[in-house]
Amino acid sequence: MNGGGDSLLRNDRFLRLWFGQGASFVGDAVSTLALVVLVVQIAGSASAVGGALVARLLPTLASPLAGVFADRLDRRVVLVTSDLGRAALALGMVFAEDLATVYVLTFLMGLGRTFFNPTIRAAFPGVVGGGDLARANGLLSATFSISITAGPALGGVLVATVGVNAAFLVDSATYLVSAISLSRISLPRPERDDATGFGQDLQEGLGYLAGARVPLAIVVGTFLVILTINTTIPAEVFLAKETFDAGNVGYGLLVSLWGGGTVLGSVLMVVLGDRVNLILLYFLSIFCGALALVGTGLSPVFALAVGALMVEGTFTGIDNVATDTILQKRVPDAFLGRVFAIRFLSYSGGEVIAYLAGGFIVDAVGPRSTYLLAGIATAVVGVVVLLLMILVPARGAEDDD
Repeated sequence: MNGGGDSLLRNDRFLRLWFGQGASFVGDAVSTLALVVLVVQIAGSASAVGGALVARLLPTLASPLAGVFADRLDRRVVLVTSDLGRAALALGMVFAEDLATVYVLTFLMGLGRTFFNPTIRAAFPGVVGGGDLARANGLLSATFSISITAGPALGGVLVATVGVNAAFLVDSATYLVSAISLSRISLPRPERDDATGFGQDLQEGLGYLAGARVPLAIVVGTFLVILTINTTIPAEVFLAKETFDAGNVGYGLLVSLWGGGTVLGSVLMVVLGDRVNLILLYFLSIFCGALALVGTGLSPVFALAVGALMVEGTFTGIDNVATDTILQKRVPDAFLGRVFAIRFLSYSGGEVIAYLAGGFIVDAVGPRSTYLLAGIATAVVGVVVLLLMILVPARGAEDDD
């Protein structure tokens, strides 16, 4: 497969993967809203909603084990099985009548996602030529960003006009579309020693990551950047409604334009492809994102705050694509599933801690200062990750960008 720009859109295997993932992304966004509505209908409490979201996130703790499966088994089988399982579980939501059933189904769907996510990232280089990786990741990232922006609106329309069950039926159908698309893609089986056991594979994956300077820095950086940036999530509504008196419309504008920024950043990566140094771009995204957060906190008027957050979203989109591509280029195929699984675990861990800490920070210092502190902390994280990348000795040769 050549690395020319046009080759990506002539790559039938990528197009099938892209189509299936796009459908699944929209279904996920639709069902997330439907899940909240269903829990409210059953229990009528915010704590019950929080419990459902925790149940969805909790399986991420099994990510390292899922990564071993991604590197031991036929990746197409893992992906299709995960999609078919989630299709059945989403359909099961239609018949759920009590909170315990909803929690169990939600947990199992999260478990399916835990197996799916690292496997699809690990399979990507086998579908896309090396010269097209950045563009392919950019297209997939842009599709995801569009889906989380448009999906809840579609879910709201479905719930309001047809009912909550319609949203789960749509989600189930999108998983089937994804499964059919992926079942038609041939994927190379990971090269590994069949004599090794499950525990040894897990240990070898952790050992590889500990000695791989750049991948280790990316995984640690993922946790720290998410930890600092996402402390601002609880501050968004207070920044819009109290600091700038922009009301619910202003809050919606903040969120939607940040999402628009992530789409823009992903599209920029499609345009740039591999013509730029990805590691340099990664650090640029961290420091420019930090500056945008500080700008949000210092903005004298609402329009400037919105603009600054859109800039931050743009660099978040760039970061997402750059880091995925760096790992896919530098990590040997035999370890890709385990490395991406640990990265997803670090992402989710940083997210949970950030949400909890962010609420306390907003209550203590207010929304403006929360953004200022998050920006400063993100810049410090950038320095820490840079030092980690420079000072940690690498064992073995690492591939170039």
